[in-house]
Amino acid sequence: MRISTQQVFLSNIDNINKGSADIFRTQQQLSTGKNVLQPSDDPLASAQIQKFKKEIARTEQFSGNIDVAERRLSLEENTIEQINNQSIRLKELALQGKNGVLSDGDRGAIASEVGEILKSLESLMNTKDVQGEYLFSGNKGFTQPYTFNAGNGRYEFNGDDGQRFLQVGPENKAASTDSGFEVFEKVAKVPGYVEADLQQTLPIVSNIQLDTSNAEAFGTFMDDKAPLEITVAAGGLLTVTDRNGQPVSADSPAVSLNAYDLSTNPDAPTLKIGGVDIDISAATVGTATLDVFDQHNILNTAFDLKEALDNADLSTSQGKEKFNTQLDNILNNLSGIEEKNIAARASIGGRLNALEQQDLVNEDYKLFTTEALSSFEDLDYNEAISRFALQETALQASYASFAKVQDLSLFNYIN
Repeated sequence: MRISTQQVFLSNIDNINKGSADIFRTQQQLSTGKNVLQPSDDPLASAQIQKFKKEIARTEQFSGNIDVAERRLSLEENTIEQINNQSIRLKELALQGKNGVLSDGDRGAIASEVGEILKSLESLMNTKDVQGEYLFSGNKGFTQPYTFNAGNGRYEFNGDDGQRFLQVGPENKAASTDSGFEVFEKVAKVPGYVEADLQQTLPIVSNIQLDTSNAEAFGTFMDDKAPLEITVAAGGLLTVTDRNGQPVSADSPAVSLNAYDLSTNPDAPTLKIGGVDIDISAATVGTATLDVFDQHNILNTAFDLKEALDNADLSTSQGKEKFNTQLDNILNNLSGIEEKNIAARASIGGRLNALEQQDLVNEDYKLFTTEALSSFEDLDYNEAISRFALQETALQASYASFAKVQDLSLFNYIN
């Protein structure tokens, strides 16, 4: 086989270029600490590296969500605890106010403290989180949850019953908020704090009367059925249906009004539904909606306590009986509020513990994934340094041998 001088030169140049490229790549690996510098180096390893990086990024997002959830729940827990402390103080003041030896001035002083507690409670129940959203508005984060309606003299809830959920694990979501409807409104019903609420387009119902001794039964009934729709058809048939459109008979069935002259008959029917007497003597064709007005949250309870103390008339036995009944209802309501508060804090505590455990699981998973990523991506410095030394020696040998080979020419010996 004949080897030309050109072949010798080209072969040596190729070897030197390859040796330079190899040593340059190893030098880059040593400077970056990465075994795979680009996908073409090892396509299989590159695919695994990208997969592991995505898993780590997703796990870090879960950890971030856990931080957000813990921050919100901790704020909520602290807020509810402060509300509970105020509730306990209201109960103390209500018991103190029932003392028959107090003067009007003493009751006025108690009412003044209740007024300050009411202001504090209003601020607490309208607390905002660090994002500027109301803590207890449910999904309506920028709607103030509690406002005072001067028309009916009640504090009304304006949010919804939604909860915010955050993904804290591959298959795990956690509620990071609680609605004020769930925490403050769902209190055991107490007589004096349940009212029937009627809305109608025409004078179908002329009067509604709630039997306060059955207020709790009415509230329970309406929880299951409300809102009720009362309809008077053109033929005079009156029907009552629940929120699912099913007929409601309750204490009395649907009544046909054809037999009654509503303008002259004093014995027009009265319906009794769930403890509410409904006078339909003025009924005309149309519809009405009956619901329950049941916002006996702690704000309204504090407001009622202040009103009772300010307006107490103990000069007569009737006045004393009314005052004591009012305060008994308030004390019973405060007991229900306290129980609901305890349940809410227990729920928050359970979620915080679950988040802590999930965070530990996420950290372990991230550690294992990082180790797997390292096995594909990170450089073995001992092996790389040894390889670099070998490549350096080989490249130096290539340069030295090429210097010798290029001198092999007969022209060097011709004078």
